[in-house]
Amino acid sequence: LTYLLAARTTYSDWILGLINNSILKKSRASFYDLNGRITCNINKDNKLDFSSYLSHDFFQINSERTYSYVNNILALKWHHSFSRIFVSDFSINNSFYRYDISSQDVPSEASIMSHKVNSTGIKADFNRIQGRHETGFGLDLNRYSLMPGSYLPNGDSSLVTPHTIESERAYEAALYFDEKFTLTDRISINAGIRMSSFFSVGHQTFMIYDDRYSRSLSTVIDTLDFRSGAISGKYAGPELRLSVNFRIAENNSLKINYNRTRQYIHLLTNTTSISPTDTWKLSDYYLKPQIGDQFAIGFYQMLFNNRIETSAELYYKNIQNMLDFKGGSTLTMEENIEQNLINVKGKAYGLELVLKKTEGKALYSIAYTWSRTFARSPGRFPEEIVNGGSWYPASYDKPNDLVITLNYLYSRRLSFSSSYTWSTGRPITYPVAIYHIRAITLLQYSDRNKYRLPDYSRLDIALKVSGNLKSHKIARPAWTFSVYNLLGRENVYSAYFKKKGEVIKGYMLSVFGRAIPSVTFSFDF
Repeated sequence: LTYLLAARTTYSDWILGLINNSILKKSRASFYDLNGRITCNINKDNKLDFSSYLSHDFFQINSERTYSYVNNILALKWHHSFSRIFVSDFSINNSFYRYDISSQDVPSEASIMSHKVNSTGIKADFNRIQGRHETGFGLDLNRYSLMPGSYLPNGDSSLVTPHTIESERAYEAALYFDEKFTLTDRISINAGIRMSSFFSVGHQTFMIYDDRYSRSLSTVIDTLDFRSGAISGKYAGPELRLSVNFRIAENNSLKINYNRTRQYIHLLTNTTSISPTDTWKLSDYYLKPQIGDQFAIGFYQMLFNNRIETSAELYYKNIQNMLDFKGGSTLTMEENIEQNLINVKGKAYGLELVLKKTEGKALYSIAYTWSRTFARSPGRFPEEIVNGGSWYPASYDKPNDLVITLNYLYSRRLSFSSSYTWSTGRPITYPVAIYHIRAITLLQYSDRNKYRLPDYSRLDIALKVSGNLKSHKIARPAWTFSVYNLLGRENVYSAYFKKKGEVIKGYMLSVFGRAIPSVTFSFDF
C-alpha cells in the first residue's frame, strides 16, 4: 500500500495587506489545492488506484467584483491481469468545474453569477500482447450535466431578480478497437477505430426559426419542447487513427499519422470582462459536434551516444463546426445561446522542435512551437459573416511558444534549476471609434482578433540544498530557494474596457507582475 498527500496555499493576501497602496490593500488573491493518491497491490493480478484533486482560485480587485474558480476530480482504477499476455483496466471518474463572479459593493445590487460543469465517466480497457501484435479494445460511457448560468441575489438586502438558465444533460458512449503490429524490425503500424455517439436529453425547450433569416427573437416561428429524458439531439460517427513508424537507423525514425476526432462539448470564450469567463456548451438540437482531421509527420534523432534527443514534427488540422459568435453578442446568461453563435470552419498547422539532454550533471531541454489557428465564417446572412468572410486568427492563436529548462546537479546536496517561457500574446478585438447619434452612443470595433496582447515572458530560478543523505537517517531535509518571475515582467492576464463619461478607456491587468521569492523546507522519510 502506498499513498501520497500534498497541499499548497499562498500568502498573497498577507503580502497585499503590507503594501502601501490603497487599491492593493483592498484587493485579494489566493489559491489552494489538494492532491491525494492511494495505490493498493491486492495481489500479483490485481491493483487498485484511487486519486483525487481539489483546487480553488480566488481574486478580487479593489473590493469590486470577486472571481472564484473551483475544480474537483476523483478517479478510481482497477487493474486486473487475466494472464501474462491479457490485462484490463476498469475505471470510474468524476470531474467538476465551477466559477462564481460576485459583487457586494452596493447591497441592493449585490449578485452572484455562476457556471457549472459536471461529468462522470466509466471506462473499460483491454489489452493483449502476443509476439509482434498488440491488440486493444474497450468502451467508455460519459454523463454530462451542465448549468449554463445562474444569476442570484447575494445577501438579504439584494433586490436582484433571480434568473437561472435551463440545465443541459447528455450522454456519450463509444466503442474502440486498435491493433499495433510490427511488420519488420524497422516498420510498425498502429491502426484503430472508435465508434463515438452522443445524445443530449431533455427537459429542454428550443425556439424554431424561419430559415430564410438569421436566428434572432424576431425570426422565431414556433417552439419545440422535449420532455424529461427525451432525446433532443443525437450524433454519431467513426473516429479513425492510422500511424506508420519507420525506423531508418538505430538512432533515428520517421513517423506519419492521421487521426479524426469528434468533440461534443464546446468552449465559448468571452474576453470583454476583467477576467475571461469561459463557459462550456454541449452539442444539442442546433449545435453540431466539432470534427477534426489531423495529419502529422515527425522525424526523431538521437545524438552523441543517445545522450541528446531531437525531434521535428509538422502537422495540419482541418476543423468542421467550430463555434464563434456574432458581432456584439454576449455569451453569458443568454437563454437562447444559438441566436448568438455561428458555425465556422477552422484550420491549424505548425512545426514543433525539441532538443533534450537526458544524461549527465547538466540536463536541459529546448522546445519551440510555431503554430497558427484560423477560422472563417461561411454564413448565409450578413450577421453571420466575420471579417468579410476572410480567414482570421482564432481566439487561442499564439504563433510562437518557447520553453527552455535547465537543471544542474553540482553535487549530491546542491542543485540549480531554471525555466524560461515565452509565447505570443493572444488575439483581441479593440474598440477603435465612438459615434454619438443624438442621445445614443455607438462603439465601432476593429476586425475580429485584429490586435494582440503583449507577449508573455517569464524566467524562474531555484536552488536546492539537501541535508544529510545517509540512508539510516530518519529524515532527509532539503531547503529550496526560488524566485518566480525573476525579471519582474508584468505579463498581461487580460485586457478590458470601461466607459467613463463619453470616453472608452482600456485597461490591461497583470497578476503577480513582480519577482516573487519563496523558501521551501521539505524532508523525506
